[in-house]
Amino acid sequence: MFSGVAADGPLFKAKESVGVFVRNAPSLRTLLDSRTQTFDRVHAVLPSNAVTDESVELTVQAWDECERLVDDFRGRFSLDSTDPEAVHSDSIRFDPQDGGVAKRGDVAFGSTGIQYLLLTHDESGARFVSNPVRVTDAEPDRRLYWGDIHLHSRLSDGTGSVAKGMRFGRDVMALDVVAYTDHDTMGFFIPPSWQRERMHREYFDRLKAVAEEFHDPEEFVTLMAYEWTKQPNRGGHVNVYFDGVAEAELFDSLTTDTDTYEKLWRRLREWNDESEGRALTIPHHPAEKMYPFDFSAADYDDDLAPLVEVYSQWGSSERPGRDGNRYPLAMGQGEIDEAGHYVQDALELGYRVGMVASADYHGPHPGHSLIHTRPHLPSLAEWREDGIGWANVWRVWDEQSYPGGLTAFYAPELTREATFDALADRRVYGTTQPHRIVVDFAVDGTRFGEADSTVVVDGDDTERAVEVAVAGTAPLARVAVVKNNEVWALAGEQAEAAATRTSDGEADGGVDDGVVEAFAVDHLGSVDADTDEPLSDYVCTASLTDDDPVTGMVWDERRGTDADVYYVRVTQTDGGMAWAGPVWVEER
Repeated sequence: MFSGVAADGPLFKAKESVGVFVRNAPSLRTLLDSRTQTFDRVHAVLPSNAVTDESVELTVQAWDECERLVDDFRGRFSLDSTDPEAVHSDSIRFDPQDGGVAKRGDVAFGSTGIQYLLLTHDESGARFVSNPVRVTDAEPDRRLYWGDIHLHSRLSDGTGSVAKGMRFGRDVMALDVVAYTDHDTMGFFIPPSWQRERMHREYFDRLKAVAEEFHDPEEFVTLMAYEWTKQPNRGGHVNVYFDGVAEAELFDSLTTDTDTYEKLWRRLREWNDESEGRALTIPHHPAEKMYPFDFSAADYDDDLAPLVEVYSQWGSSERPGRDGNRYPLAMGQGEIDEAGHYVQDALELGYRVGMVASADYHGPHPGHSLIHTRPHLPSLAEWREDGIGWANVWRVWDEQSYPGGLTAFYAPELTREATFDALADRRVYGTTQPHRIVVDFAVDGTRFGEADSTVVVDGDDTERAVEVAVAGTAPLARVAVVKNNEVWALAGEQAEAAATRTSDGEADGGVDDGVVEAFAVDHLGSVDADTDEPLSDYVCTASLTDDDPVTGMVWDERRGTDADVYYVRVTQTDGGMAWAGPVWVEER
């Protein structure tokens, strides 16, 4: 049927997609069984920062086995806290009219440090733990905000409206920041020139209008963005973000003066200089074989592209699967088996890039992608209201995706300007959904995103203090400090054993036992309950010293970095992950 299809043409995507359909078609029994919802879990979401005695809002969502909201859920959960001084209701109750989401605004912590809430389901006895909250006596100089900034709607190849997605991200997932990034051009079932014409004629302005409608500074931030889209096997994809809305312009991937990465960055640099706004770009799934982004072949502009999307529902492009990547790219054609396409390659080439994670979900569910779950039928209402797009189609088949990702923003306030500044300064990091893992990481007192994420030392043998603090949403399996693309130090449960053996598929050989540190619990209270694991296993702090010479990394005879490059990779026992950094250390 597809013999003779060009390997770099739009129809190649059609061939690949039909092949996935054929290989992964579920049984009719599986789909019929999925029509009945069974309560599976709740997610309890709190702000990641709180001041003592300050009331914060708790959002609890009830999910079924296919990660759909249980709309008619009823039930009661008792509440407890790691903080003996916390003030909160004894319980939280769901009624059918709640639509699977319950909220309480009367939670206040009285003790500083990392704190959690614990929820116990009255009927089953199942226990669930909230995300961690860092509690301080005074307002912190920066708070931690959460966003999903890579999404698609029916304005391109997704389902649902942008407005529906904004409401879901704000009201259900309690996100702080959301950005829709619909495609400027398309392949496969939407001809590229047709999508380009629709975006210029109408859709880009519609994205602007919805971004303005839902933007509510200090409550909910929307970023204006779109996806600059190269066609299958002709290059990778890049999201373009703006610090405002009205002045944003569409520079598409078919126009002659912006049809390559380098031309796009050159035009955006001119636009930044000439206009009242600012723009930046973020490449994503660079290691996917159908849409590869080759850092070694591009004249990469890390001023205009200061970040890489390290993880999404496609998987992780941090490093290849053969090197221990827990989430190798499996969707589409899978990961590319060539150097130059991974975040670690970009760092070895000498590019100053940080890391974010997002969903790349093609439906109205920011913060909670669900095509990774077992095959199931969307409801008739979803087909009718949201349309036939990838989010609904791939819920029926298994495209070998993963849960989406989240971007954590360290910012002094929840405004569009502050969140854009956090992106531009690399004061951000990425996690897998739904894990709002708190990560802080500094070298010689310089946190990632501060002072251009750069530490300058007097000589190559100057000692550097490396400090890491992590609070997870599940027990921490390992916290790895990666230096020059190799695991340099581990902190975590059984870290000594992990230094000398391979665990969870990660090759961490070569770790110096002298810099391995075990867990240190920092101001974490206890809950008088029979949890499966003690909550102290959720928290890790480590203070390490590096007295090795600064060596940098060499890519080839022309390219590399004289600086040492440090970042943190967090892995939880439930598969949740986070990537934070880097910080660069260079000689004066």
